[in-house]
Amino acid sequence: MKFQKGDSYYVDDNTKITDLVEAHDDNFDSVITEVDGYHPKGKGRKKIYNENSQKGYIILKGEGTIHVGSEAFDVKKEDFILVPENKGHALEGDFRALIVTSPPFNPADEEIK
Repeated sequence: MKFQKGDSYYVDDNTKITDLVEAHDDNFDSVITEVDGYHPKGKGRKKIYNENSQKGYIILKGEGTIHVGSEAFDVKKEDFILVPENKGHALEGDFRALIVTSPPFNPADEEIK
């Protein structure tokens, strides 16, 4: 499913996504995420794996932690974290971030485990 510019949706109770641009090619797309708690939500501390896309997180406001593989990075406004493709990651805290994904996000490429 491809979302259009300006669409907002919740991926779980504590994580909202707003699309910023409609990708017209296969280079990248970008969204704003608002996290309040731990994402992905669920039993245990699971992580998100995207087999094809890398993600860059730029923190716009707030603070939290981005878990990448076995490392945890404390983040605050203006920090940048790069998550390589197929590297497990999770978001924790109360923050808003710009996510740039390349190639563009495809839900079929993502798995939570």
